[in-house]
Amino acid sequence: MLHIDGLMVFLSVLLSVGAQTKDSPMTNQLLTLTVKCKGNDRCLYDGQDMPLEIHITNKQPVVVGFPLEYRQKTGPSIRLMDTRTKADAYLKTNLASFSLRDKFTQIPPGESVVLRWVITSGEIEQFVGNTVDISAEVSLGADVQVGEKRVDFVGEDKIHIVGKKKPKSS
Repeated sequence: MLHIDGLMVFLSVLLSVGAQTKDSPMTNQLLTLTVKCKGNDRCLYDGQDMPLEIHITNKQPVVVGFPLEYRQKTGPSIRLMDTRTKADAYLKTNLASFSLRDKFTQIPPGESVVLRWVITSGEIEQFVGNTVDISAEVSLGADVQVGEKRVDFVGEDKIHIVGKKKPKSS
């Protein structure tokens, strides 16, 4: 009976996301994305690189597979925008072996995995002015695995980075 109950939970999850596959957009999220500045709750910039922790949380009652190693190598998509001038920049992502897209880290229901990334001081300081006041829009997309099905996932979150630029050395 336990096997049938597990199958029913799996089927209800697929129905709750409209049983979307890789070819159709997803209206409900299997996972949520939460971005935090590591060891710096207020994301105060002090002239140093800004390490990020991107928490990927399973909100479903079944295990979801996420290609963590692949996304750790490629990195997230990040758009930095100066909140004063509206100037923006998209940070580059990295190449990774496509075979890693099929290597899934299993995320149990209610649990999270963390992808670590860094926005460099050079990327932050590319905007005009003596102070930093930028938003960082972080998005992460992947084919995730629910049972034997592949489902599109795109998660987004935003942080606000403020502070002073490091003085120019003469």
